[in-house]
This record gives sequence, structure tokens and C-alpha cells, in this order.
Amino acid sequence: MEEKENWRFKGNNYTYENGLDTADMETFKKDPIASLARETCQNSIDAKKEGEKKVVIEFKTFEIKSQEILGYDRLRAEIENCKEYKKSQRNDKDYEQLCDMSKAISKETITCLRISDFHTTGLYGDKFYLLTKGSGITDKTGTTGGSKGIGKYASFVASAFNTVFYSTYTIEGERKSLGISKLCSSPIEGTDEKTMGIGYYGIDLKNTPMNQQIELDKEYVRTTSGTDLYILGFKKEQSWKQQILSMLLDSFLVAIFKEELEIKVDDIHVNKNNLKEIVENEELIVKNMRKSIFSQYVLVCEGEGVFTKELDILGYGKVKVFARSFGREQSDLATNNCVMIRYPYMKIKAFPGISTMPCSAICIIEDNNLNKLLKDIENPQHTDWEPKRKNDESLRSEIKNIIHHLRNCIIDFVVEVLSTSETEKLDIEGAGDYLPESNEEDSEAIAGEQEVTVVKETPVIVKKIQNKNYSKNPMVKTNSLEGTAPDIGGHNDDGEDSPVPQGENAGNQGEPHESNETKGSTEEGDKDILKHVPLTDIKKVFFVSNKENGEYVAVIDSIYEEADCELEVHYFDDVGNSYRAKIINCMVNGAETEIQDGKAIKFKIGLGKNKAMIKTNLKDYYRCEVKLYANR
Repeated sequence: MEEKENWRFKGNNYTYENGLDTADMETFKKDPIASLARETCQNSIDAKKEGEKKVVIEFKTFEIKSQEILGYDRLRAEIENCKEYKKSQRNDKDYEQLCDMSKAISKETITCLRISDFHTTGLYGDKFYLLTKGSGITDKTGTTGGSKGIGKYASFVASAFNTVFYSTYTIEGERKSLGISKLCSSPIEGTDEKTMGIGYYGIDLKNTPMNQQIELDKEYVRTTSGTDLYILGFKKEQSWKQQILSMLLDSFLVAIFKEELEIKVDDIHVNKNNLKEIVENEELIVKNMRKSIFSQYVLVCEGEGVFTKELDILGYGKVKVFARSFGREQSDLATNNCVMIRYPYMKIKAFPGISTMPCSAICIIEDNNLNKLLKDIENPQHTDWEPKRKNDESLRSEIKNIIHHLRNCIIDFVVEVLSTSETEKLDIEGAGDYLPESNEEDSEAIAGEQEVTVVKETPVIVKKIQNKNYSKNPMVKTNSLEGTAPDIGGHNDDGEDSPVPQGENAGNQGEPHESNETKGSTEEGDKDILKHVPLTDIKKVFFVSNKENGEYVAVIDSIYEEADCELEVHYFDDVGNSYRAKIINCMVNGAETEIQDGKAIKFKIGLGKNKAMIKTNLKDYYRCEVKLYANR
């Protein structure tokens, strides 16, 4: 029989029978249009031609008459064959999908989507074969965007009848085209064998590609190397442009900013020059992605308030981290996560909950061994790192430690940014401006939640106190405030009616002595007894920096110097009962403090902002408060 161009659905040789919802298709069904945008863009970036600065990718819709589809009658007949077979099997799920496919291909006019890349090599050598006939195999190595060999199935999910055409023009001048339709197994007429469920539009029984480019879009002709993907029966939702544009911006914004990528979505053209305008246009961005996209743009631009730091991750390679806090007016733009981007500048995932203070961060992993190591454990969608993909237990454990170390380094830098007071770009005091005030004695924070309470306490005016009789009630009215202030102690001639500390001096009219004693008397009789009292005229910001390790940061803004302070961390249960957490270690302004009975003691604070890095025995999110005392 003479061979000619047509659709061919090969037999399964009496082996596996495939349904419509195979695993490779299911992978991308959750968000087909967004998956399509990400996967095709990734493949095009990987094919950048040597010497070219950037890749240009175009998404363009067009319409054709159904009869203009190559091999239309044969393709439609196979869809009907599959439908009748599933009906006889009473497979309602597949049958309903095939009914929809039958309706879609029977329309007089078919909507299609063309995805074309430019400044690329085209699919030369084995690349065309691997793309069209490979599954789970790839020739991609090193730091390319993809490496799993199944991303191509995202395009079939976006087709109303699971059919696409590939057409390429290589740098070697070669032209190839091939059609593919992923249906389900169905009976082969005249035999008891069934098909494999996948058909190819080629020139012979070997499904050899056509030696030419196809021109389904009549308004488009390729003149330079690159690849065109045609999705027949494109599922054109009303917001398809916003969905594709948003996914591309969220996934490849850094590549666009670095002028390694330009994208065109119908009439929308995005490059570095108009990136700011696009990002700020709410009509173009899907609502639930605006925050992530805006934060990435602000950070990568390194504008006001953005801090950067290069980190070496255990010798595997360096990463660059960008971080910024957001004040009251822009706190709703904070993501409180760190977006992880690897070369070729593609977003993989985000580390959530890097701080309880409003902030955003991105981490860029350049072309290095760390990049290669993490790429190798990515899931098929390239949206997460999964160490369990490694069979070697020791290597799996090592990779987990690397990721854990990377996250901790990022969190440490974010904490450093949030608590810094060395620059006008970021003022931790500004973080308190959007937070509610309280009249309580100590600052409180709900560690691990977005909202952090900063208490700006009312300064207590303490006048010079003459020796006199005091009530046994230690709380007294001040002359200038309606509230109460702690009585700092004293004595009378008879040693009676003295509050804590108890006892009396041998003499009268003495000055406070320089001792840590909390009770008793002095032989000289010229010094009052000191006691530890809460410091009430300071402002404190308290937030969790690492929940798993029980690490917290307290930023203490003081209006005076104190040489002998004591710090406690308290947490609350569900009914409001307070318990004192055990402090394991504490660093105040870079100096390690002494720990006694789970408290940080005998440390100094100075005028202005002081930073305390606190490690506790808490291993979960709690409503917490920090208490600070000094001798008065």
C-alpha cells in the first residue's frame, strides 16, 4: 500500500490499554493554561542560540476552518471510535470527555494557539525526536530550565481534543513537522487488538515527520530558526491572556529584567523597558499573583529599602538574596516568603514564613553546583525540591541538610534586615507605625502570624524621692499620670510599712547603693536597697525568626542606658495562662549574655535600638511576650 501523510494510531500489540487521564496528562490538569505558559517558555529558554542575548516567545491565537486541519476526517473518526468504545465500557468519565472532544472538533471554526520562539536553535538532531516521541527522557543537562521530559504534555491538556502540531526550522537549515493526538486505546477495525491511544500525523508507517514547516496560521511565516507549537482547539478562557502573562511574570520576571527574555501575548509585549508598567497594571495580572509579582519586581530592581547579600552555601555555590520590609502603607504587599529562583532565572518555589514582620525576599541561585544539585531533585512541574527522588539515603540526607542550611541562611539575613538600624533605607521603628498600640506593661507578639503587636509604653516620670513612709500597696499614683507606676522602695525611721525590698538602713537620707541585693540593709546607712523592676518607658518589637529552632528577635528601643538588665520570654496557652519559656542562649548587640534559670541576665543596653537574638525551648507558634528588667 502506498504511504502518504495521514494520522496513524498504532496497535498496542496486546499489551497496555491506556485511558484519557494518564499520569503525564494529570500532572498538568490543575492549571492547564498556566502550566502551558511555564513549560513552553522553559523549553524555549533552554534552546537559546549561542551568541544571542535574549529569547523572544510569542503566544498568538488564530482561527481556522475545521476542514483545514491536516487529516481532519481521520482524526475526527478516531475520536468517535474512542467515544463509542468508552460508552460500551460504561466508563462515564472518559465518555463525557470524549463527547466534549467530538463537539469541539465538529465546529465549523476551530480556535488555535500558536507558540513561537525566536533567537533559538530550533529542534535539531535528536531534540525533535525526544520532544515528539520521548517520555521521561531528555538530553537536557547542567542548568537548563527543564530536565524531566514530560513538560510537553502541558500543551495537550490545553487542547479541546488533545491535539498539537510541532514545526521547527533549525540552525542547520532543516525543516520538520509532526502532529500528535493523545486519546485513549480503542479497538482496531478488523482485529481484536486495540490502539496505544496516541496517534501521529506523519508521512509513513514509521510516523516519520514531514520535511517541511506547516503553516496553520495564515498570517505568520517563519524566516529564522526556532520552533512553532500549534495547539488545536485551544481552550480559550476569557482571562487566558492574564493567566499566561501572570504565570510568565511570576516564573520568569528575573529573566525579563535581566533582558534574557521577552514575551508577547497577543497584543501585549513585555520587556525590561515596560516591565514596571505591566507589573503595576492590575487589569493585566491575575489577582492572586499580584503580590508575588510586585514583590519580585521591587526586589530585583534593588530600589529604596532593598538589601542584598551574597551567601556561600556549604561550598556548593553562591546565592544572592534580596530582602525588604514593608511599612504600614504597603504591608499588604508583603509576601513573608522567599522566592527561590535558579538559573536560567526561573522560579522554582518559595520558602514560606521567613518572618512574622511584613517583608519579602528572593534568592537567585546562579550557574553552579548547587543549581545542578537542586535541579536534579525537582518535581516534573519544576515547582518544588523533593530529596526523596534520590535513592541513596546518605545523598538524600545531605541534600536535605543543604536545603535546610540554605533556608536558615536566608532567614538569618532577613532578620538582619528587619532589625537593622544602620541605614535610613530601613528603620525598624517604621515597622511599629502600622501596628496597634497598647497600654500594657510589656510588648507582645503572636509569633508566627502576620500581625505583630508593638507596644509603645507611656514614659513614667520618676521624681527624686525623699525618704518617707510608704503604703504596703506597692502601686501608687504619680502626680503627672492617671495610670500607676511601681513604687521603687524606701524606708522609715522605725523600719515599718516598708514594701519589698524589706528591711531598713541604719541611717537616713541615703543614696541608692550599687548592689544587686533585693532585701536586707547596709551597715553604712547611706544607700537605699535596689530591686529589679520592669522597664516601662521603652518600645519593643518582638517576632519569631525560626519556629523550628525556637528562635526569636527582640528589638529594644531605649531612651537610656542600663548596665544590669534581665530578660524573660513568656508564652500563653489557649485560655490565656502565662508560662515562662526557657532561654537557652541570648545575644544582645552581638555579645553573648549569661543565662540563669532560663533567663538572660547581667547585660547592657544602650541608647536607641538594641537587638536581642534569643533561642528558647519553644518549638511551635505561641502568643509570646518579652519582659525586660533593670535595677532601680
